[in-house]
Amino acid sequence: MTAGSRSVREELFVIPRAEDVHYVYAPLRRCVAAVNADAASLVARYLESGASGLSEDEMAVIDALEQAGLLAGPAPEPPVFPSDCGFRPHEVTLFLTSRCNLRCRYCYADAGRKAVDMGWETARAAIDLVSRNAGLLGSSNFGVGFHGGGEPTIAWELMVDCVRYAEERAEATGLDAEIYTATNGVIDQEQREYIAAHFTSVNVSLDGPADIQDHNRPKAQGAGSYSQVSDTLKFFGETDIHFGVRATITAETVQRMPEIVEALHSEFKLEYLQMEPVWECTRCFASGERPPSHDEFIVNFVEAARLGRKLGVDVSYSGARLGILTSKFCAAPGDGFSVLPEGVVTSCFEITESDDPRADIFHYGRYEPDSESFVFDEGRIASLSKLSVENIGFCKDCFCKWHCAGDCLAKALYVSGSAKHEGSPRCELNRALTLASLDDLVEAERGAVSMKG
Repeated sequence: MTAGSRSVREELFVIPRAEDVHYVYAPLRRCVAAVNADAASLVARYLESGASGLSEDEMAVIDALEQAGLLAGPAPEPPVFPSDCGFRPHEVTLFLTSRCNLRCRYCYADAGRKAVDMGWETARAAIDLVSRNAGLLGSSNFGVGFHGGGEPTIAWELMVDCVRYAEERAEATGLDAEIYTATNGVIDQEQREYIAAHFTSVNVSLDGPADIQDHNRPKAQGAGSYSQVSDTLKFFGETDIHFGVRATITAETVQRMPEIVEALHSEFKLEYLQMEPVWECTRCFASGERPPSHDEFIVNFVEAARLGRKLGVDVSYSGARLGILTSKFCAAPGDGFSVLPEGVVTSCFEITESDDPRADIFHYGRYEPDSESFVFDEGRIASLSKLSVENIGFCKDCFCKWHCAGDCLAKALYVSGSAKHEGSPRCELNRALTLASLDDLVEAERGAVSMKG
């Protein structure tokens, strides 16, 4: 937790913020109050012993906090997923290929090192499974997404076949097919038009203006990629497709984060920009790309996010999500259904190789050609389901727990070197940037803030 912060009761936290300023924060009530040290101590006494022995002035403070929604009534239930809902995924993410047309300097998957494409039978079986499950669950839709490994649009004919088949399954079942992809944006006009016509949403990787993008994300032959990605984003901006941009921030670019927001806003019809610090792994060790210091990322992200609000751009970082209450950072704890090119099933996008030590945790099934179906390891699925935040002892007393939900499991387990979650360097970022969001709310309202609605 932040130095000096403490849980005075389950899900209520007192966080020192400045000289004689503390936040009393109830994440499940979506409420925060800025109080002095005496009031913070009073809250702790009240929760331990009730109103007995409190003076009239002290009770007036308690009454004010109750009226603000901080203490009134029974505590809300935490956002824990039911443990008995079973494993029945109705969304799949297909890693169509390990091939890539870029050679990004920090690629976690070392994309392009090998060339493996998914077989059509594997993709078809995955789409059959999720569309069938959606019907059994009474859902109105099923999801088919594409991601890497490599760049999914490189396997273009297979991608089109998957989309066509998903649309056929949707028509046959009376369900909607939600189709989405991540892409590096290095695609041609025909591909842009097809994606705009058939996909629900798309997320494009672009690290900033041309000098940043062309350095960080060059094409396989060494040329820059900015011009082609720029054309892609400009085209999407003239269509109805929902799209956003993800920018990876390095030690070399962290001071330019506000500039990146302004540049991308001025160039594209941008509504959403995710900014993430590079995680030092795989290709970073060869290229020398380093993550930014925490202090630099925090200061520059806060400035970039505030600039984004002025410009109408939602600037986000995945570990600080004040508007979200959840027990899972992503779908990795048990219900993520992603299929690698070889037919292996993983719950985590980052664990793409069978020789990764974490594969024993996150890889839980595979496609079997003989039966033309998937087989799953129920024991691994059960173990994954226990990795949601209510079961992570490290997170128990952290005020961010229902927002970051333990953060990225792959990174935490990389740090621990085991199946035990013991946090990661991102925890410092998550707490600092969540507090910065609380600062903005308190400053705007000058006191107690209800975040409901």
